[in-house]
Amino acid sequence: MNARVAHSLNSSLRFLVTITAHVALLARGGATARRLMKLAWSVIIGLAIVDLVWLAMTDLQLAPSSWIAIVRVISFSLFAVLLCELISQRLQGKSDPIGRLLKLVADYLGTVTVAMVAFALLAAVVIIFCCLAANASLPLQDLRLAALDASLGFDWKSFVASANSNNLISRALLRAYQNTGHVLLFTMLWLCLSNRLERLAEFMALLCLTSIGIAAGMLILPGAGAYALHQPALNTFSNFGADAGTWWYQLLMQFRSAQPPLIDFDTPNINCLVTFPSGHTILGLITTYALRDRLYTFLPALLLNGVMIISTLPVGGHYLADLIGSGAVSAVSIAFIHSMKRVHSRTSRSGDNALAGAI
Repeated sequence: MNARVAHSLNSSLRFLVTITAHVALLARGGATARRLMKLAWSVIIGLAIVDLVWLAMTDLQLAPSSWIAIVRVISFSLFAVLLCELISQRLQGKSDPIGRLLKLVADYLGTVTVAMVAFALLAAVVIIFCCLAANASLPLQDLRLAALDASLGFDWKSFVASANSNNLISRALLRAYQNTGHVLLFTMLWLCLSNRLERLAEFMALLCLTSIGIAAGMLILPGAGAYALHQPALNTFSNFGADAGTWWYQLLMQFRSAQPPLIDFDTPNINCLVTFPSGHTILGLITTYALRDRLYTFLPALLLNGVMIISTLPVGGHYLADLIGSGAVSAVSIAFIHSMKRVHSRTSRSGDNALAGAI
């Protein structure tokens, strides 16, 4: 009896793991989607391991509420994914309209859950990494970043003052910057609901790969931002808010101090500690890229994100060098994904040709 129970439990566990892996890898999107999601999850797990090892070597601590939040996200998401997939499998082959509709809804909800939990966990591990990097108190590189701007002939203070002088332009830049999260959410939901699973997997992989660039930038060229360095007069940026480009400065300095705060996901602006590269710029580039093959999504994304990327200079307090670095990180990540897809395509064709020859 005990052997039967153990065998039954083991079979059930294997079944649940198989279902979870099937959904988490967006297997319905095909082999390419699976490979891309494997890459995405590998990056998330890799960054999590780095965080845990680094945390153990420092005095920084993750707030209990943040640990609880991570556990809740994982447990609730696992439950939702399993439930949606079980419903989908149960309704497989149903020919009645209600059955097909319920299966479609279950598939969509499962896909949305995977995308959201992957992004939430990625955000968590990147935030922890950036707090650890800030606590390392590496020398700030603002002078070097400003020198790069000057070598390109870019005058940051003049640009900000010029943008601030026009109420319409300054309002548009501010609004575009504030809506970055909405564009990101729309991109993920659109790819889920339009059943573009391979494109969704590509986008998730790009989010993860560019996060490696963000983490590296936080270590290589840490900065306090252009506002902290240039100290412009308030009247030259008043339309962007009195705390433009500095709302996260005090928190950054706290993590760089001898008595850093807890890493608490509920702390305002804890996701804003990076100056080089610009996270907003990276999101703008890869969301536009993800929506590239539909004019009715690509053109609005190009317009909104183009304005938003410009806004990172006066609103986000970034140097022009930050934007260039963001473009480089995005380009390298996109090239890597294209290389992966080409290799997979060649391998698939070779396998098909070999099978045809054998037949």
